[in-house]
Parts: sequence; C-alpha cells; structure tokens
Amino acid sequence: MKRTNKNNEDFKVKYRNDTYNIFSFLNNHPGGVNYVRPYENKDIDQRMKNTNHSDAAYYLLKEYVQGGRKNLKENDDLETLVDWNKAMLPQVGKLGEHYKKWVLSPVDRHLRLFENPILENLTITPWYIVPLIWIPVTFLFVLYGTKNYYSHTKGSSILEPAVCVALGLILWTLIEYSLHRWVFHMEPSGRSQILIYMHFAIHGLHHKVPFDSRRLVFPPFPAAILTFLIYKLLSFITPDHFLLLLLAGGLLGYVVYDMIHFYLHYGSPSENSYFYFMKRYHNQHHFVHSDIGFGISSMLWDKVFGTVISLKKLAYTIKW
Repeated sequence: MKRTNKNNEDFKVKYRNDTYNIFSFLNNHPGGVNYVRPYENKDIDQRMKNTNHSDAAYYLLKEYVQGGRKNLKENDDLETLVDWNKAMLPQVGKLGEHYKKWVLSPVDRHLRLFENPILENLTITPWYIVPLIWIPVTFLFVLYGTKNYYSHTKGSSILEPAVCVALGLILWTLIEYSLHRWVFHMEPSGRSQILIYMHFAIHGLHHKVPFDSRRLVFPPFPAAILTFLIYKLLSFITPDHFLLLLLAGGLLGYVVYDMIHFYLHYGSPSENSYFYFMKRYHNQHHFVHSDIGFGISSMLWDKVFGTVISLKKLAYTIKW
C-alpha cells in the first residue's frame, strides 16, 4: 500500500490541539486508508463529527496520541484501572461495574491473559494452526463416519453421507450465531467476578484488543473441549450412524468460520465481493453496534432473529 508521506513510520493527524501518529492503525481503519489519507497533517475534529464516529472510535484514537495516553488532558482514561504490564485475566474481575464500558473500549495492543507461560501459550494461536489441526480431524470423521453409516444402513451411495455432512455444516451456522450472541456476548453482572472472568476469557478480550492477530482464531485446546461437549450433546438426540458425519460438517463449518473471521480483520476484499460486505458488517459490530450483528461467516441468522446491522451507502469504495 502506498503512503502519501516519505517517513514510513509517520502518519500524523491533529485532534483538539493534540497530535496523533496513526500510522500503525491505517491498515486497520474500518473506513479504509483512502478515507484517511487526505487528512495527513490536518485537523480531523470536524471530519469525525460529520461522519458520526462512535465512542469506541474516539477512545481508540487516544492510543495514538504523541507522547502516549498519559499526555492527554482529560482524566477519564479507563486504562488507569488496570496494569497492562501484568496478566489481564486476574485483574478484570475487580473492575466490577466498570467492566462493560472498559471491555467495549478498544485499544491497539497485545494482551497477556495469564501470568503462567504454559497457560498463556495455550491461548495464543496463529491462524494456520486451525486448518492444520482440524482439517485432518474432519477428514477422519468423514472417513469413519461414512464407514459407520454404511455398516448400519447397508447402503453404498455417497449422496446420503454427503447430505449428513451438509446438515452438520448448516447446523454449525446456527451454533456460530448462538455462541456469539448468547454466550460470547452475555452481560455479566458487575458483582459476579466469575462471570466477568469467563466473559473476558472467551470473547471480551477480542473486543478489547481487536487488532491482536494472535487472538483472532479459537485456540485448539478449548475448541477440542467444545467439540467434545457438542458431540456428547448430539449423541443423546442423533443416531450413531449420523453422528460423526454431522460433527464433520460442523467442524468444517467451524474452520471456515475461523478463517473468515481472520480474513475480515486482516484481509483486503475487493469491492462488491461477499467478503467486502461482511468486513464492513463485522467492523460495525466491533466499533458501533456490539449488541447486534452477530453473524461472522454470514448474516443469515441475524435476519432470522432480527439482529441485522443496516449498513449505510458509502460515497466511494473502501480500500483496506
């Protein structure tokens, strides 16, 4: 991506008499770099008002003030409530009633979840680990599931196992929506430290540090636990010869979902493409409407349950 300045580490703007170097934010800006580029070395106060930037956007801007957040004139910085030099999980329970506002106020940093290095490493996952682990597992489920299906039904057609896998894939889209809406976005009471710990560990941290690429996909260890729990639940209501095939479809859906989620944060989809729309949609969920727009791979269930985000028509194409 070409910059308008010669210094590869500077892209400064002015806001309320302070200078902000937003170079590291350019590729992450929800509105695209082309919306920002004309304002290099200019005042953005009126522009941000005219475009109705969210509270989250104004809060995130503080990350880039020249000299650091400590130089800001206002004294309402929520980051003074925690110590970023220490593991964050043990601290969030003490935030109490401040937790919801703090966790929905994004910052551009890496976050340490656990002090213990083994536990911490289990929570950090490069994107390629997900398909590397789960695609072979999915293949094995299809292989053994198909054999099990044939042994029960005495059939030989590939169509019926394929339909079972497809049903599992469709079922995953509902699980994806349900987990994101009712589990990941539960609202823990400020008086319940345990619920705050749980919420932050499974999803709150992603809203707090949305640009931390190490935390954009679901780590394999908790994913394995979740897979086992779903398997046990389905085993009570699903015939044995369907179970592995349904689970294979669900795992395939999960892999697709996680890869789409990573791409929506770090990819540069072309105009009028499906992912261009979904990237705009997901950015709105992160920075404007955290209480709706729960679909990641699609907005199907948002339409069904009435939680769709309505995207505004733009004057010109976003370039990420």
